[in-house]
Amino acid sequence: MKKASVQVSAALLLGFALIGGACGGRDDSSSGDSTTTTAGDSTETAFIDPAADCTDYKGTQGVTGDTIKIGTVRPESGSYAIYDNVTKGLEAYFKSANAAGGLPAADGKKYQVELIKKNDEYDPAKTPALVKQLVEQDGVFALVGNIGTETNKSVRDYLNENCVPNIALATGSTQWGDANAYPWYISGLPSYATEANAWVSYLEEVNPTAKIALLYQDDDFGQSYKAAIEKAIEGTKITLVAEEGFNPLAGSTTEASVTKLSQSGADTFIVGVGGTACPLTLSFVPATWTPMTMISVTCGSKTALSLAGGKDQGVYMAQPTLDPADPADQSNPKVVEFATQGAAAGLDESAIQGGIASVGWGFGSMFAVGLKNATTVDRAAVMNALYSLKDSTFGLIRDEVTVNTDGAKDPWAIEGFRIVQRENGAWVEKAPVTNEEGKSNSFAGK
Repeated sequence: MKKASVQVSAALLLGFALIGGACGGRDDSSSGDSTTTTAGDSTETAFIDPAADCTDYKGTQGVTGDTIKIGTVRPESGSYAIYDNVTKGLEAYFKSANAAGGLPAADGKKYQVELIKKNDEYDPAKTPALVKQLVEQDGVFALVGNIGTETNKSVRDYLNENCVPNIALATGSTQWGDANAYPWYISGLPSYATEANAWVSYLEEVNPTAKIALLYQDDDFGQSYKAAIEKAIEGTKITLVAEEGFNPLAGSTTEASVTKLSQSGADTFIVGVGGTACPLTLSFVPATWTPMTMISVTCGSKTALSLAGGKDQGVYMAQPTLDPADPADQSNPKVVEFATQGAAAGLDESAIQGGIASVGWGFGSMFAVGLKNATTVDRAAVMNALYSLKDSTFGLIRDEVTVNTDGAKDPWAIEGFRIVQRENGAWVEKAPVTNEEGKSNSFAGK
């Protein structure tokens, strides 16, 4: 594999005291890839070679006896505290696994998981110190289910420099597609660009001359949607007639922006914001404006949509996972397992059906897949297992969605969506699952 160099910013050097030597970035002068034998006894080339990529590599940090120490950072408080429910699902997954004897690994042992949680309030200025504490003081093996695009960006160089896995990121930013430069990051969500491409593809079928009004979160999260939409509509008759940015940390609402967009003449409204701001945005849509409305996958849970004041009815979404609150999905074995084992692990009925805790459950399941498929209980081995998934699945991913990865060539585990519309508290399929294997990075705009 050709090694690509990583630019380490001056801000990083000023902001963090380095742990020992630097590691994690790819260097063009590095030696060739190492060869490893997978759990399936086939010989493959490892995507990450710690001997070439890391200095002062601590591959088994956080592993003591039959226990693995994991860290996570999320907004327990603040306007994005709704996402703490993701962490509750992650915690429930590990609690359930521990009660069953632990997570199985390729070495034949089962490991108990100790989860250490930190609260950054969705503020990227607070995330670095907390992550540094998890790595250097708490000594975690990996981070799992870290929430937020900007928050994860704020520690990306630090974690990659120190060869610490950041697994199942709770963000689909197109930034995570650059796995050659940042191999220690892998997302637990689909790329927002692939999601946006699914919206536009559906619009081409049902409204090929659509006029879009876009409300986007004015950070990398929302800008990923904006750039991908602009790219996807190139060469079509679909137009972006109005757009408004929203600062999630400003303490304001989206009401003024919605009012302005409603006067644009758009017949399609795309809501590219997250947190409680997303469902509240729906509640601000005036009765005189009746566009076809599409919402972010981060906004499609029962818990979130309960804040829309009844105006969630009729909205569209690109959906990659099963919904525990949807009667059509409740008999699926994955949902039954989540509901049964989640309840035993302490999740109440509102959390089980809320659609947010199930996301965290999936993140825990993704880590478990990496651990089980790894050649040994080692940081690089777990990451290499996750970067070489073949016809896999985890969590509540829909059965029709294929799950494959191939290092930097295809770093996205989830690339399939179906289009659904909200009707009477359930989701009705409008277009079946389309899998875009290996294409996610190509959908990203600039």
